[in-house]
Formats: sequence, structure tokens, C-alpha cells
Amino acid sequence: MEVMEQEKLTRGTKKLIQTAIDEVKPGYENNRYEICAKIAEIVEERYEGFNLDYQLKRMGLETTKSILEKIDMYFYKYVKNS
Repeated sequence: MEVMEQEKLTRGTKKLIQTAIDEVKPGYENNRYEICAKIAEIVEERYEGFNLDYQLKRMGLETTKSILEKIDMYFYKYVKNS
């Protein structure tokens, strides 16, 4: 968990997570697995081929585990006090 706290979310990653939260079915806004699936859907639509790989690596979203970690960071930093 210590490593996760030292990492920062890029503006693009924050925006992507917020977009995914806004687009999931009502009632699933706090379900990290639904948000993860929506993020995957959004980036697949937005980028393709080598550009997809590059963007995922740049944002640190290369694996399901890394996406879930970024979602957890987002909730911890931006949602906990709302």
C-alpha cells in the first residue's frame, strides 16, 4: 500500500476514472469492477493498436490489477470526503 500512496494519478487518468464512474449503470458508481470494465471499454474505443498500448503504459493502466489500484487511489483521494 505504501507504493500506491507515493504514486500520483495523472490528470488524464483522473478524468478517465471520473468518466467511467459517470457512465456506469446507476447504483454501480462505487463498484470498482464495474468501473474497471467501463475504463477498459472507453480506452478500447478511444485508442487502437500501438497507440492503445502506449496510452495504457503512459497512464499506468496496463493490467486489471493496475486499473483497480488507480481506482482505489482515486476513491481514497477524491471520494472519501464527499
